[in-house]
Amino acid sequence: MVITPENIRILYKDKKNSSGRIKGNELVLYISSRLSPELAREHIRILTDKLLRQAVSRPEPVRPAGLTPSGVTDDEGLQRWAVELNRCHYGFALNRVRFKRQKRRWGSCSLVTRNIYISERLRGGPHELLEYVLVHEICHLKGLFPPHGPAFWRLVAGVLPDYRERRRQLRQYGFWLDAREL
Repeated sequence: MVITPENIRILYKDKKNSSGRIKGNELVLYISSRLSPELAREHIRILTDKLLRQAVSRPEPVRPAGLTPSGVTDDEGLQRWAVELNRCHYGFALNRVRFKRQKRRWGSCSLVTRNIYISERLRGGPHELLEYVLVHEICHLKGLFPPHGPAFWRLVAGVLPDYRERRRQLRQYGFWLDAREL
């Protein structure tokens, strides 16, 4: 990745810490507006260096091979699949399951409403990846703390022993989707 002033976007936010991310061929830096100008420049330098190192180690945006299309393109199909997975493996209280516009997350859920939301980016996507995200979110309904502790991953592994590989493929799929959006 070649860095030029044109592909660095700096946004000042009223927040405690500074952060950044790679979005396509652009570095987006979120710098705390509470910092002095000197400290803000230092945060920009440190974050830019860190993100460039990540860009070098980032896998090529290639669609993971060997995945089958899920065929699930609507909320009703997603709901049926989630209810069946939950019924067969867990039996947790579950309310609505639907696709939702989520750019930074693959899925989310609420322990209060018992609703699960799956990123629109997985609509009609690979069966194995959508299944992983559904199982992952259903397991959160158990209400374990910490939410991604050993007991949580044992619940996931009970249904998907290959969850680590699916998680790796999901990251690769995300890189591939991001590259297509450029």
